[in-house]
Amino acid sequence: MKRRDFCAGTLGALASASFARRARAAIPDELPVLSRTGQSLLLKRAEVSELASSLKGTLLLAGDTGYEQARRIWNGAFDRRPAAIARCAGAADVVQAVQFAATHDLLVAVRGGGHSLPGHSVCEGGFMIDLAPMQDVRVDPRARSVRVDPGVLLGSMDRAAQASGLAVPAGTVSHTGVAGLTLGGGFGRLSRKLGLTVDSLLSVDIVTADGRLQRASALENPDLFWAVRGGGGNFGVVTSFEFRGHEIPSRLVGGSLYFPFSEARQVLRALAEISARAPDELWIDPVLERDDDGERHLLVNLCHCGEQRAAERDVAAVRALGTVLRDDIGARPYVQLQSGHDNDSPHGRSYYMSGGLVQKVEPALLDHLVESMNQPGANMAKISITQHGGAIARIPVDATAFANRSASHNVVLRASWNDRADAAIRTGWQKETWKGIAPFTSGTYANLNLKDADPRVVSAYGPNLPRLVDLKSRVDPRNLFQLNPNIKPRSAHS
Repeated sequence: MKRRDFCAGTLGALASASFARRARAAIPDELPVLSRTGQSLLLKRAEVSELASSLKGTLLLAGDTGYEQARRIWNGAFDRRPAAIARCAGAADVVQAVQFAATHDLLVAVRGGGHSLPGHSVCEGGFMIDLAPMQDVRVDPRARSVRVDPGVLLGSMDRAAQASGLAVPAGTVSHTGVAGLTLGGGFGRLSRKLGLTVDSLLSVDIVTADGRLQRASALENPDLFWAVRGGGGNFGVVTSFEFRGHEIPSRLVGGSLYFPFSEARQVLRALAEISARAPDELWIDPVLERDDDGERHLLVNLCHCGEQRAAERDVAAVRALGTVLRDDIGARPYVQLQSGHDNDSPHGRSYYMSGGLVQKVEPALLDHLVESMNQPGANMAKISITQHGGAIARIPVDATAFANRSASHNVVLRASWNDRADAAIRTGWQKETWKGIAPFTSGTYANLNLKDADPRVVSAYGPNLPRLVDLKSRVDPRNLFQLNPNIKPRSAHS
């Protein structure tokens, strides 16, 4: 794209003169910024001012009011400072921001809900496209559709959909962003019954690397629609998601059972057997955790979206597996279940995570997981062995970009800390524990990749990777959108 084309495209979107003067006053003569290839660049004041004036939202530089808050993401382990942050008020702003980034070949981070586990939502010294101001949710009860802006968090979508008796299967923590979760696939309490989040996706509006706003659905740009259903943020910036809403009971049976850690092996082995024959309506999420004082716990999170009598029967079978120390299972609204463990993953805490999909939960794997909670560095650690299967596994591997549908469970390993002094021992524990988990895995969930150079990117996309590379090479040949579990085009030229 030529710079004169970008300039011409901005003229109709200029803001008021007073705003432009205020924006230019804070802009230096030359703004240092990193390029897509890591080179140092200098943007001229006129170039930055023109972008600021073209936005209905706000362009933030270091020192501006709101900059510090905008650059902060959920994972406190990442303390990065972009050279500039475009706070987008709508799709037109996203078009302007992507065209600017492409014109100047900038390093780009895209922030939706800011919940990227590996910190892809923010970049050091680059250009951040911030979608957080885009917060609209529109529900059509008659069509049973839910349209969601990219800055929306799960809790907002859940509440709006439930007001019409609908739900979109998505996530287990309500302060997770809809956008990132969806683009990677999206697992949640309803997924065994209703499929992945991407399996309920009807269409997206997306700004591709050439700066064009396009619609992608089964009928329009079907290749692009296939790719965004599990291919992450590799193909553009989604400005709107349209989901199919599903009718669910007004109250679901769910909550947590707490067992003594001394019974962890026997309970987990029995849960593996129950999971193999469980109905689609039952979702089981066992979690091993150790608090900051070193006390260890086994809790089993449950959700049953079926008929009340069946729910009571299936939950009773789990209760009978050991000594229940605490039982908070009950019939409650879906939105309450969705936010029940939000406090376990607070904003600003530092996290180091990875995960792997397994075809079967082997006793040797469970022994390793239980023993790891006894090791130094395991304080504030959490290991979840989340049940998959059901509707997820009945969709063909090549139906969407998300390929790993046959897994029985997803094992997620998380170290966390509040004090930087604990970072080394906590991450050391995580890496050492992961070495014992990796041999049991046969794929990974793209949203959990630790870094874009991780070879597990290949295992995330499996047999769908060649088709994804083909499309990436066509729609983003320079790899403008690279801060993600990256699918590299064939020739990402500089």
